[in-house]
Amino acid sequence: MGLLRYAAFFGVSAILIRYAMNLLYSKHPVHVEGEVDSKFEGVRKAFESLIVACLRQNFIDGWEAEGASLAVFVKGRKVVDLWGGYADDTLSVVFSTTKAVAALCIALLADRGRLKYEDLVSKYWPGFAKNGKGNITIEWVMSHMAGLHYFDTPVTEEMARDHNLMRKIIEDETPKVPPGTASGYHTYTYGWLVDQIIRHTDEKKRIDFHIGLDLAEEYRMARVTPLPVMEVIREIIRNPPLGIIIYNILTANKNSPFARSIANPSWADMVSK
Repeated sequence: MGLLRYAAFFGVSAILIRYAMNLLYSKHPVHVEGEVDSKFEGVRKAFESLIVACLRQNFIDGWEAEGASLAVFVKGRKVVDLWGGYADDTLSVVFSTTKAVAALCIALLADRGRLKYEDLVSKYWPGFAKNGKGNITIEWVMSHMAGLHYFDTPVTEEMARDHNLMRKIIEDETPKVPPGTASGYHTYTYGWLVDQIIRHTDEKKRIDFHIGLDLAEEYRMARVTPLPVMEVIREIIRNPPLGIIIYNILTANKNSPFARSIANPSWADMVSK
């Protein structure tokens, strides 16, 4: 019975806290602006009805004051330019959406006949076949099924800048699970794997994609800040499965695949400092 009382107390407290927080937040109108080519009007509707609908509460609560934006170019011509929020020229921190750019590079190479998704990586990169990686296909790498979601070799920032050294590190790695049997998010390793596939299949090295920002533009960049404890609690109340995810992250065994996939390189956590 005592446990039920505690549960009821915390449940009522959570509801009251959420109500109080809603009263304390100032409510601002959400602005959505921009233009689209008439042929892409459906994109505007999708942005407004889906993306903005999902982010609206975040905008109102002040979680994403910088806003959100979407731009689409077709054959060099801008056909979609939409944004919502308060700062119309804020640059967003892209994080793992760089994986989409990497995937597009592979798609271009496939379209040009330089590779096929079903090809073995070792067809273009023979050294990759070492240590049980000979059956890994390009498709498995792109689908996070290569079993290389973390590296055993500690990677420093200096090492990460040396693509020849990273190639050797990857060649010496052993899959952590049998390749092709399961999908495990390749948090940091994905970029290095795709980079080497591109280097081994595109002889002309025609495109450079720079990840980073010129110092002169840093004032426009959205800042990454940790959420206040009360907002975390409120979000868990609104979305209980999130609490399970946070618990699993905080209690994860340091030697588990998940923990190891985000611990190396250790300097990558600098984005939160």
